Amino acid sequence: MKSFPVHNRHLISIQRPHLWVLSALLLVAIVVLAVWVSFEYGRQAAGYVQSETDEQIEFLHRRIDELTDQNTRLLRQNAKLERDHNIDKDAGSQVNKTLAESQAQILEMREELTFYRSIVSPNKSKRSIVVKKVQLVAESDGKYKYKVVLIQDGRHDLAVRGLVEISVDGEQADGQIVRLDLPTVSVKKTTKRQKFGFKYFQNFEGTIKFPDQFTPKNFYVRVMPQSSKIPRVEEVLDWDAIIVGGEQVNVGQTEN
Repeated sequence: MKSFPVHNRHLISIQRPHLWVLSALLLVAIVVLAVWVSFEYGRQAAGYVQSETDEQIEFLHRRIDELTDQNTRLLRQNAKLERDHNIDKDAGSQVNKTLAESQAQILEMREELTFYRSIVSPNKSKRSIVVKKVQLVAESDGKYKYKVVLIQDGRHDLAVRGLVEISVDGEQADGQIVRLDLPTVSVKKTTKRQKFGFKYFQNFEGTIKFPDQFTPKNFYVRVMPQSSKIPRVEEVLDWDAIIVGGEQVNVGQTEN
């Protein structure tokens, strides 16, 4: 007789599962409590006192605040001292600058006063033309600004008229000395001979620039009055002396 296997199925179910969750939580709480009790016991055994620690922390906080206030005061004092020092230094520099400017203005005003006195109080001699002033100022890009002042010396009852020529001689790269007229070196278009007509004075101003590798030596001003009764004048001015000192330096003069 044959036997057949019998398949049995058993279903296991957990009654009241919330009791298991509560049990697990209770076990975790017991473990945490045990750890904390051990930690506190260790601190007490090592001589740890909570109140002393709190006092030390409070003391350190107060000390930090005191040091912070002290550092702030020191920074303010240092800033004040540095500011006062800079003010004194700047004030001294400003005074020196103002003094130098005042002295320069006084000198310039005295020169202008002498110039105008020579115009309004002329002598009774015959008329002549004088190259009163020549100035050269170096600018950027190798340019030079020039100013030539002509005055009528003597009687001022009539205006003087004529032509004036301005030129510069110098040395080229090959060592050759050449003279360049105003149209050659002027930044703006101009003529070789410029007209003048005045009773007291007249200014001639402009900007010049030289060719590359040209070294200026002398500055020429040639005055040719229209009237034959007024002599011609040619001034030869040393270039370096004019640039450095800003004053007219005569190295030669001819009159015809």
